Amino acid sequence: MFIRKGVTMQKNMKQKRSLYTYLDFYLVLLNMIFTVGILIQIFLLNILPLKYYLIVATTLILFTILLTYLLLNRKISQFKKILAKILIILLCIILGTGNWYVFKTHRLLYSMMSNKELAIISVITMKNSDIDHIDDLKNKSVGIINIGDVEKQYETLSKIEKTINDEIEAKPYTSYKNFIDDLYNGNVDAIILNESSRESCKENHKDFDEKTKIIKSFKYEKDAKDIAKSVKITEEPFNVYISGMDTHGSLSTQSHSDVNMIVTINPKTHQILMTGIPRDLYIPQVCQQGQVDKLTHSGAFGLDCTVKSVEDFFNIDLNYYVKVNFSSVEQIVDALGGITVHSDYDFVTVKNKIHIHEGENKLNGIEALSFVRERKAFADGDQQRSRNQMIALEAIINKALSPSIITKYPKLMSAVSGTFQTNMSQYEMTNFVKKQLETMASWDIKQIQVGGSGDTSWSPANGFYCWVLVPNEDTIKNAVNLINKVQNGEKLTKEDINNQKALVLSAG
Repeated sequence: MFIRKGVTMQKNMKQKRSLYTYLDFYLVLLNMIFTVGILIQIFLLNILPLKYYLIVATTLILFTILLTYLLLNRKISQFKKILAKILIILLCIILGTGNWYVFKTHRLLYSMMSNKELAIISVITMKNSDIDHIDDLKNKSVGIINIGDVEKQYETLSKIEKTINDEIEAKPYTSYKNFIDDLYNGNVDAIILNESSRESCKENHKDFDEKTKIIKSFKYEKDAKDIAKSVKITEEPFNVYISGMDTHGSLSTQSHSDVNMIVTINPKTHQILMTGIPRDLYIPQVCQQGQVDKLTHSGAFGLDCTVKSVEDFFNIDLNYYVKVNFSSVEQIVDALGGITVHSDYDFVTVKNKIHIHEGENKLNGIEALSFVRERKAFADGDQQRSRNQMIALEAIINKALSPSIITKYPKLMSAVSGTFQTNMSQYEMTNFVKKQLETMASWDIKQIQVGGSGDTSWSPANGFYCWVLVPNEDTIKNAVNLINKVQNGEKLTKEDINNQKALVLSAG
């Protein structure tokens, strides 16, 4: 009996050892998979300098070898095995999380390089109208504005006619004022509107959103033009055009370009010059056959129109663009844990009633967005708004380059996804980041603006006379000179910046 008991105990011990050994083996296998996975992903991401990559790779491989030895060697004491098991579980958790965030970084960079543009064409009636569906348009009249992307509006009209199996009386317009007036007065039952032009409707009809309703929207997606002028961005200076669209939601949606900025970067001198361009600057536009109009209206024709118009007017090359919208600002600032901006004025924003104090202000996402959108609180309106936009961008850059960004990286990855669109390649972006990680250089950031004088002039995109900012030639010439100085490796001085400020002030 005792012999049988002894044999049974030995069998049970062997089974326990066997299970114990199997668990150790699978932990080692999982650790190896995670280690190989993260090393391959980091290598393919091309964001870590070689010397750091070799350190990370060597450390992980040595750790894996050591833990494998401790867990699978039967001669190792039980205490050391337990300790090794705890360490390998912790390492698996860290590596698993690391793999996920490197994968998310890959996806983020890929999403930023979207080249799609989305046109949304809406069928709109008065809110109190009994027209609620496309079918209700039978025997009704519809207004169409012959400004901008007319092709999509007539394509929408054709779709409606096919749906109701009847022709519609279409009334063409060349002025947004008359277009909306006739809708309000009942001279047309509905209108077909490109949503990128909604702000033009509201310039003479502030209550347009409240008094109307959308009965149906049609979406048209197309590939944006490739307008990048690539350079070796770790060695050569380049210009990035930042366009902030006056929309929430999808970045591919065409809309007015409310934020317009040229960012000149010299990777050799580590100097950045931000040149703010007021949204109402009255310049020739390539998408309107060279007619002069507000810069903001160019965005409704596509970002390539804005970029090309600015290039021609300033006689410079814009190598890349970055497109953001209102959602972008909120999400990025909140993910960074807020930003600190310096305001020259004490004011309350019209939007959200945020009180901005003269001096330092710690802002969250909504507050930052209100800060960069405000213009009515200032005597020089859009000029000060442009300055505030550059102040906020500099604060975002400084926060993003600070060491604290490491602890906010997971949240930032989730927030940034879908909030940027650029024509810079993933290889160029990762090379630039890798160079920054390698040098850890600080950047000298300067800000200037171009200016002009207010006037009332014809807007082809609106179809009526409106307020515009007529460019001052001296501010344009001097701004281009400063951009060229940065590109040529010359250091900008305080006098350079103050001189440009004085020119803008004297321009009105």
